[in-house]
Amino acid sequence: MAINLTGLRDCELFAEAMRKNSLNIKLNATELEFILSCAIVFLKEYSGDKRKSPFFEIAYYITLKCAVNNNYYEPLLDTSSNFGLYPIAQYIIKNKLTEGLSSTNFSLEYQLEKFKTKDITETYEQKKYKSQIIESNKKENCYIAPTSFGKSTLIVDIINARAPKRAAIIVPTKSLLIQTYKLIKTNFPQRHVIFHDEMHDGAEEFISIFTQERALRLLKDKSISFDLLIIDEAHNLFEMDSRSILLTRLIRRNRLRNPESTNYYLSPLISETENLKINETQTFFERRIASNIKEPDIYEFRTNGDTFSYNRFLNEFYHSGKELNFIQYIIHNQKEKNFLYLRAPKRVEELSNRVSKELPAIESSALDELAQIISNNVHSDFYCVEHIKKGLVYLHGKLPDLIKEYLEYKFSQVNELRFMVANSVILEGVNLPIDTLFILNTHKLDGRSLTNLIGRVNRLNQVFDDKRKTLDKLLPPVHFVNSDEFNRKGGKMENQIKLLKNNTFKDEINNPLLLNFDPTNLNKKLEKLRENEDQVGFESLERKISQLSDIQDRENFLINSDNDESNKVKQALMESGISSAYNNPGYVFNLLEKHIDTVSATPEWMEADVIDKIYLYFIKSLEHEISDAAFLRLQHPKARDFYRLFIRNLHRLSLKEHISDTVGYFHSIKYTDSGREFYIGVSYGEIAKSSATGAYGSNAYIDLSKKTDKELVNLALVRIKIESDFVSYRLNEYVNVLYDLKLITDNEYNLHIYGTTKKSNAEFVRIGISGSLINKLERDKQIDNISIDKLGTVTYNSDFSQYIKSQDDLVQFEISKYISIK
Repeated sequence: MAINLTGLRDCELFAEAMRKNSLNIKLNATELEFILSCAIVFLKEYSGDKRKSPFFEIAYYITLKCAVNNNYYEPLLDTSSNFGLYPIAQYIIKNKLTEGLSSTNFSLEYQLEKFKTKDITETYEQKKYKSQIIESNKKENCYIAPTSFGKSTLIVDIINARAPKRAAIIVPTKSLLIQTYKLIKTNFPQRHVIFHDEMHDGAEEFISIFTQERALRLLKDKSISFDLLIIDEAHNLFEMDSRSILLTRLIRRNRLRNPESTNYYLSPLISETENLKINETQTFFERRIASNIKEPDIYEFRTNGDTFSYNRFLNEFYHSGKELNFIQYIIHNQKEKNFLYLRAPKRVEELSNRVSKELPAIESSALDELAQIISNNVHSDFYCVEHIKKGLVYLHGKLPDLIKEYLEYKFSQVNELRFMVANSVILEGVNLPIDTLFILNTHKLDGRSLTNLIGRVNRLNQVFDDKRKTLDKLLPPVHFVNSDEFNRKGGKMENQIKLLKNNTFKDEINNPLLLNFDPTNLNKKLEKLRENEDQVGFESLERKISQLSDIQDRENFLINSDNDESNKVKQALMESGISSAYNNPGYVFNLLEKHIDTVSATPEWMEADVIDKIYLYFIKSLEHEISDAAFLRLQHPKARDFYRLFIRNLHRLSLKEHISDTVGYFHSIKYTDSGREFYIGVSYGEIAKSSATGAYGSNAYIDLSKKTDKELVNLALVRIKIESDFVSYRLNEYVNVLYDLKLITDNEYNLHIYGTTKKSNAEFVRIGISGSLINKLERDKQIDNISIDKLGTVTYNSDFSQYIKSQDDLVQFEISKYISIK
């Protein structure tokens, strides 16, 4: 519902007051009185009909702007106390931001105590709806609330209230596993808490924190199901990617095995709870917190140097000034902690280099120490080493996980680290102290994604900081920064900014397993392509529609055959997701099923290691059926040799040693044909593969001979991560199938996956401690000083505690993810 402001928009006094509010200019007495009178009218309209929420939003915006810009907090106190925004009212009273402390304020402060939970004041909606969602007796429950509205506390309260024998909290990323594990372990120290499927030791009762992949691996044991399933970032179900399909499979399988189980779906970004339905029988209990107490200040820098402020209520851009260039704009508008968003990893690095050159070096022992630690543990030529000395770090998905997580942690701990350049790795769950956002590219950012990104700025624990005596952080600055280099030439982001006008977005249902998925639009597009005689587009979309149908058939087969032992090979192959590697998976699966008894009896198999066994079972004689080019590389002995060595190094070498080894390899082939056309992937590729008739394919190659030593180091870092992900997320799926089908032994499996056949060491690697750190602990004779108890907790003695305290900060950080050293 939009507000009709036609009359007021034509009122000069209203228009001028809103312009000044947008530009953060103090209002004069007449403007202040008039605009606040308008706010009262809007609030009365909302009070008469709570469906008219846009009236409340504009009234709240006016009172908040008048409070911050004019230091006039009385109207905001009245609005927040009368409409349930109690954290704001509490902050105003506590910090004496209004004239005097009247008896009315004293009485209000007393009333607000009822809404305190562990030193946090909750909104009226938050307290009421949280209680209702916890007490719900429905099997399907959905809680929708803006980012930082106490999701962690809610998870703990749900588990406390329901006391399930077996609970699973499903998080979208591996980086959230440990963060959530620490939360649960702190609140439930006597419960068996696990975050890896292989940590399950047969215990009847446990709390698990899993990704959907790990949860499904645990459910391979058909005697296991969860009494309570909590899905974090549940809007991910709407997507059509492999992880969303796996998440849907998990929900379906658990419901089939345990019809009495309870599901909770948590998200800030779901418009219609009904869109989560997988079947007609589901009924949802929903609680939604509609009011977001943060109202971002939106700005735009355009390539001609003009700067604007955007008012979403009037849909107006106000000219605010001129700036020399986009880098200077960023520097001049910086605050304490600044997040620069770009999509592509390579562009993240390029922007970091550009900004870093314009920043002065900072005299800081904390930054010097951090730069040295990164240099010692990664490489002195890693770009971040020099950037850190200027208060800047960058993050993207092509950095090794430990380094990415460590830099995230240091950004939150070191005040002098002021700039972070990153891509979508930041979007889900990482709590960082960001108070300014610069968006340099909006490619693939719809209104929902933009809202989620903006929600990262000024988390509520930073907003209500008693030292600051202001609520300006409820108005997080968000800058859309156009540039020819990082956006399209001469472009502007006006249309993307206008997506934020109403703060309401439709759910896009792309997951073919959801009940409300509608293929009509795809069929219409197909017909249009046929009419336009676009054969390439027609065939591409036709393949996609066929793929959606295949997904539905596959998932229905897997759910319906959950208790069927007769299709064991087909189930294992389809469960793993490797069917997508073949053009005709049904035909291939029949061949593999027949092949299972004969392949393991051959002399060739007896002498083969795990990598060769992947080739012998999944590739040999099936080359013409394989559509996955990256996997098909394993038909070549040299490719198998490479991965054999790479996996060994992954388990054995430190990151710095692995980089040096990779750089040495680059130098050895730098001036050969394979060096001049070295495959790196499309995210870092610069040239296409050449042939006798010219270049062909996508730009997935680089010319190593044209790279400096420093560039080779940073490419090595990226290459290691790319290949690590290929091993972890693709190659190991084939290993898991071989293991499930009993085609490889426990020792072969453990050696490949964990780099060791030693049971105690494998347990430590399994929970996430890197193989290189385990090797270091063995070399330093510390491995016997730690163990894992029956509750899944890593225990240690005083010798280990002293040892860890003597190590550098990165080692301490890695250990602290799993062990709280005292």
